[in-house]
Amino acid sequence: MSASLPPPAAQQAFCEVSAIDSGTIHMLLGQLVDTAAPDEMTNLPCLAFVLRHSRTRETFLFDLGIRPDPENLRGAGATTAKMRMVLTGRDIPAALERGGLSRTEVKHIAISHIHFDHTGVPTAFPNATFLLGAGSKPVIEAKGPDFEGTIYAIDVPLERTKFLDSSTPDWSPIGPFPRALDFYGDGSLYIVDAPGHVPGHINILARTSTDGGWVYLAADSAHDWRLLTGEAGIGHHPEWGCIHEDPGKAQQNIERLKALAEYPRVRVLLAHDKPFVNANAKDGRGYWPDKIESL
Repeated sequence: MSASLPPPAAQQAFCEVSAIDSGTIHMLLGQLVDTAAPDEMTNLPCLAFVLRHSRTRETFLFDLGIRPDPENLRGAGATTAKMRMVLTGRDIPAALERGGLSRTEVKHIAISHIHFDHTGVPTAFPNATFLLGAGSKPVIEAKGPDFEGTIYAIDVPLERTKFLDSSTPDWSPIGPFPRALDFYGDGSLYIVDAPGHVPGHINILARTSTDGGWVYLAADSAHDWRLLTGEAGIGHHPEWGCIHEDPGKAQQNIERLKALAEYPRVRVLLAHDKPFVNANAKDGRGYWPDKIESL
């Protein structure tokens, strides 16, 4: 097994974690897994997450899903239509406020990567600082704001955005991952460099208890649990290719994720986690304002 995760300290801080339904995509399954039949379609749920620090009660969001008006996506809207995707978005600020959390209270929002189904409407959060992987910055500068011919879509207020460089000395190994940032400095939440999918792709590793529980929010490190169980490999669609920009690095990262899933008391959740949604969405278990149970 890879190096163990750091043990809890005395009076260890942790994060309460809740899922948010952040939309759906009807799309070709062959872009995701290599076991799909020709032209097989799938309904892919999209999840975002609310994390609240156990001591400060500070609110941290991970991803913003599909914007509630996907018809107003610019370049990505045209590209997804060509790829036969049908998009359903969600009003994430409204969902938070129905559960008692004002959009003005959100302090940090980490965007796993700049594909349209993770970026929502950043400008709806007037007081948040946005956190993106540094690899996304040159893409935004070169291809934004319209991102024609891509499935990128993001409109962050740059004056409130930090681009995180995982090559700096404050990033260090944790568990099977070579580079992670102890965001609060108390071991409660780590931002993890997760290369392979797109430039700047990041994940979250957070403690969920004082005594050794964890959750790993894997975003698009894997789009389907069969990639982690070995029942399928990364898909390469004959027309649209692979959803990962660097499939080799993506597979290396999947191998790290497989290793992490074997650790005791670590819950792994994907951005498009059908098993979690199928088990919990109907009665709202684990969805904001409810909390995902710690292992």
